[in-house]
Amino acid sequence: MQSQAVEPNGVRADDANDVVTGAAWRAYCERMAALGERILEADFPGATDADRAEGVRHLANQVACWLTYQLAATDPQNPAFFTHNDLAYRWGGPNVDQNARRAPISGDGTYRLTVTMNACEKFVLQVKPGDMHSGKTDIIAETSSTVLDVGPGDTVEIVLSATEQPGNWVRLTPDAHVLHVRDYYFDWKPEQPAMLALERLDTQGQPGARVTPERVAGMLDGAATSVEHSIERWNDWVRTTGDRQAVNTFSTPSPVAGGVKEVVYGFARVRLTDDQVLVVEIDPRTSAQWDLQLYSPGWFESLDFANRQTSLNHVQAEHDQDGLIRVVIGAVDPGVPNWLDTEGRSEVFATHRWLDPSCDPVVRSVVVSRGELRSHLAAGTAVVTRAARREAMRKRSAHVSWRFRA
Repeated sequence: MQSQAVEPNGVRADDANDVVTGAAWRAYCERMAALGERILEADFPGATDADRAEGVRHLANQVACWLTYQLAATDPQNPAFFTHNDLAYRWGGPNVDQNARRAPISGDGTYRLTVTMNACEKFVLQVKPGDMHSGKTDIIAETSSTVLDVGPGDTVEIVLSATEQPGNWVRLTPDAHVLHVRDYYFDWKPEQPAMLALERLDTQGQPGARVTPERVAGMLDGAATSVEHSIERWNDWVRTTGDRQAVNTFSTPSPVAGGVKEVVYGFARVRLTDDQVLVVEIDPRTSAQWDLQLYSPGWFESLDFANRQTSLNHVQAEHDQDGLIRVVIGAVDPGVPNWLDTEGRSEVFATHRWLDPSCDPVVRSVVVSRGELRSHLAAGTAVVTRAARREAMRKRSAHVSWRFRA
């Protein structure tokens, strides 16, 4: 059989022709329709109508996410940050203490990233060959505000290029394709978040290429492939990771390929009745920074962190007099400060993160009835009234409104 001609960008000539005839769009829609059938299969959540509805919504979310990314943020000559894992696009177990942004880069380009910290308490910059859910977990380069000695209120410039530059410089290699920046907020206050500006200096001001059938073919295939990989990868990852650990117990944290190098991660599948809670005991002295957060099983989306207390970190959690922190996970508000709200779900997936711990963090947990809860907490644990909880949620929501401002 005769081989097909391939354009310099890797798109086959027939694919470009399919854009003109409409076949490429039909093929894209068919791939998404196939995923609509795929998420109804037994290895995806589907025990209830709510599970099915959440799956369809998640698929629509992924379609919107990756089409938007392909339309607006895949040209390394004119790079633009795409904010993901925000209030709209949630996938891959996002850390709700951070914003996550990605931009396309090329290993032969020269880029300048300007970060005005404002209320941002930390950022981590990574250069990657591609996406975790596509199997590209290598980290080509990584730096952070800690390394660069900047903090809230500061502004810093970083140059990224293949050849060394004066000042703050990050080396690019030929396989550098994605710039990933996480900016962190631990003390959730309604204040101005970080501002990031990315420029490609060696091509700045040059006009971009016009839309061509080849570019559109690549866009549609790239978007479809990202959705397919994301849907399969994270459902499989949550399921297999949860299967390695007994229900309602937490794994010992360890590095995760593609994650932040200085962070270790642990996980738990939490399964409770409405009358049960999970009491989680943490020794925070192991690490200067840690968090505990809840996610939907299967889709690995963050829960409603803007309007419910579905996460806690080293700044937010109340400490007991013995130095430990006890967190209560459950569907019904138990009237304690360190409650994590499951949104009424019978099952959630939990992640705990630790920054460069001094030893292996140990997270202990026990399932108890709501009526017995107080006997499993430290003496003097405060009672949180409904009014106090509403005020805490108001403050939480106000911070999120500022962090994801227009």
